[in-house]
Amino acid sequence: MSEEGSQRSHHLDAIRVSAILLLIPYHAARYVQKGDGDPRIVDAVVWFVHAWHMPLFFAISGFLAASALRRSTAARQLRARFRRLGLPLAVGMLTVVPLANLLVIGAAALWPRKGELPPKRELDLGNVFSLTPRHLWFIAYLLLISLVAIGIWLAIQRAPKVGIAIKASFNRLMTSWWGIPTLAAISAAILITKTGWVAGGSASNSLIPAPTLFAYFSFFFLFGWLLSGQSDLIGQLKRGAWLRLTAGVLIAIPAFLLFYDNGDFTGNVGTPGVLAEIDELRIYGLFTVGIVCWLTLFGIWGVLARYVRQESRVLRYLADASFWIYLVHIPFLVALQSSLSTTGLGIPVRWGLTVAGTLALAVGSYALIRGSRNLAAKAIKHT
Repeated sequence: MSEEGSQRSHHLDAIRVSAILLLIPYHAARYVQKGDGDPRIVDAVVWFVHAWHMPLFFAISGFLAASALRRSTAARQLRARFRRLGLPLAVGMLTVVPLANLLVIGAAALWPRKGELPPKRELDLGNVFSLTPRHLWFIAYLLLISLVAIGIWLAIQRAPKVGIAIKASFNRLMTSWWGIPTLAAISAAILITKTGWVAGGSASNSLIPAPTLFAYFSFFFLFGWLLSGQSDLIGQLKRGAWLRLTAGVLIAIPAFLLFYDNGDFTGNVGTPGVLAEIDELRIYGLFTVGIVCWLTLFGIWGVLARYVRQESRVLRYLADASFWIYLVHIPFLVALQSSLSTTGLGIPVRWGLTVAGTLALAVGSYALIRGSRNLAAKAIKHT
């Protein structure tokens, strides 16, 4: 493996680990946000992370999918997609999701909430064994997007000039000052077809992807796919990475304050305010979210590519554990949140204990599974 390929592997591990580790405090904050008396700072953090976190997930997934396809064949990658995504989705829908539903229903009676208790929080078999995928919606979307991407890739192989033109256009976009505004405009244009001011909301309601959200997250997957294998563009991301990241944070502050009371723009559930009724401002809001998203995504990717150059055993281990952590963290998180909600501890303390405890339980369970698997492999080898 070349030096650049090795370096890319290390920083990709860092991106995967960062995205997964951020998911736990983000979801813990969402549960705080749904309760009574949540401070505006919680809404602000949730909104900011919501703007770029899942797009980063899909971008890195596209990057890795394209890299795997270059080392393999389309047929093998199709089988791998069903094995690595389809099988965990099916098993998770029969195990993790029902357990999470049961815990959420039990927790609903303990947590103070905004508004009345929704019907889906009532204890019955339909609510426990529902087809709502919860956090596993990401796998459902990613599986379908990956299959479509492989199909398009096979078609482009029959028209190499089209592939060359796409690559040249993407390179020009990535090296131009208007690259981020263009990407933001495209992602905003996709979201115009849905209600609200941000992506998400209905993504976790069904195993069948919502068309607008499917197109939106496919766009980020495509970005990662086209970025894969282009070390010069990775170098382009490194230059000015801190400036982009800082700009993304700074732009997010006035954007959040201006549109705070406009429904799901904050990632919260509520009645849209007066500004949400003005179409021009909604378009501006979507574009602003796009600018924040792409600046932050470019910044994080560039910073990690710039500084994570050495292999780390801890980082590699967490990267290997990242998918497992993603699968199992919700039941642990809900159980800890509901248990701590009956104490007199303050919200920041409960949030911190929930995050630490969920991470410890998720990583610990992965260690047990991995250790059991290794022991079984050794036993089979010596029989």
